[in-house]
Amino acid sequence: MEDIKDYAIFRVDPEGRIATWNVGAQRVKGYTSEEAIGQPFSMLFTPEDVQAGKPEQELRQAAETGVYQGEGVRLRKGGIRFCAEVTLRTLSGPDGSHRGFVKVTRDITERKRIEQQLRERAEFEQQLIGIVSHDLRTPISAVLMASALLLRSKDLGTRHAVTVGRILTSAERAHRLIGSLLDFTQARLGGGLPIQYSAFDMHRFVALLIEELELARPGSRLRFEASGEGSGEWDSDRVAQLITNLVNNALSHGAEGGLVTVRVVGGAEAVMLSVHNRGAPISPQAMSTLFEPMQRDEGAPRTSRSGSIGLGMFIVKHIVQAHGGTLDVESTQAGGTTVTVRLPRHPPPRSAATEAEGSAASM
Repeated sequence: MEDIKDYAIFRVDPEGRIATWNVGAQRVKGYTSEEAIGQPFSMLFTPEDVQAGKPEQELRQAAETGVYQGEGVRLRKGGIRFCAEVTLRTLSGPDGSHRGFVKVTRDITERKRIEQQLRERAEFEQQLIGIVSHDLRTPISAVLMASALLLRSKDLGTRHAVTVGRILTSAERAHRLIGSLLDFTQARLGGGLPIQYSAFDMHRFVALLIEELELARPGSRLRFEASGEGSGEWDSDRVAQLITNLVNNALSHGAEGGLVTVRVVGGAEAVMLSVHNRGAPISPQAMSTLFEPMQRDEGAPRTSRSGSIGLGMFIVKHIVQAHGGTLDVESTQAGGTTVTVRLPRHPPPRSAATEAEGSAASM
């Protein structure tokens, strides 16, 4: 105990006076052993804690239960305050008689400072994303509406129509990015993604979605396959978001000009959605963070030109979990990359849905 320097360890007699004082106590508290021994240990508390009877409360709890543990503000020599983690245990003699207490104090000021900085940074980032996303949606929506109206005009020349088309495409992409930021913020804040269930046929829905994606990405090679029963209850907007993210990811990171296959297989209790592409496999390092936000496989020789912000797979994970489903990824040089999603045909029980959202928020 005498050689321990990072912890203040000292004995307090039954009357609350300091009886021993180690090197760590001098380092943490600033008092020498001559200055501390014999003094009431209440000298180490703030005046307000002394007035509130905090020293006596600690002694009483330790005497009644055997130990007191807690965190609080303590004083160094000269009245300097610091954050401390403290443990106060009772000492008993061979005959069971009360011999006083042993007090262990650790300075956790730096740890508390770092924790506070991390909390403030996280809060700032989440608030910034939420505010920016909301404030940007209004002007982007105006650009989308105005561009769509201009494209319908019969007086618009071909050259101008091409320019307006580019404006509309860029505005739509910005709108999707804003939506992703809002989803990211909501998931990070622990609220989970909102799900609105409705009945529809998954085969027909995904087939139409693939047609839209082919029109949006000219030159892409998409193949759709369906089997089994496709009816069920899901959030159609979220399923569209899920498929779009997976297909765009496969097109952007797969072999250039390669075929992307989307399959929907109906099972007894759930529907399996899979997206497969050829190309360089996902590296083990990237696989471990594939569904984390703002992550990319920098080492893989890929041809990504998506310009994404790295939220697509993160949102995919939360959509699947909000539906009570599962998600699996296989990626090899020989077999390519396949992302498989299992979605139950019907909404999960309320408790299971809530648990899934909580699990998603903590990841």
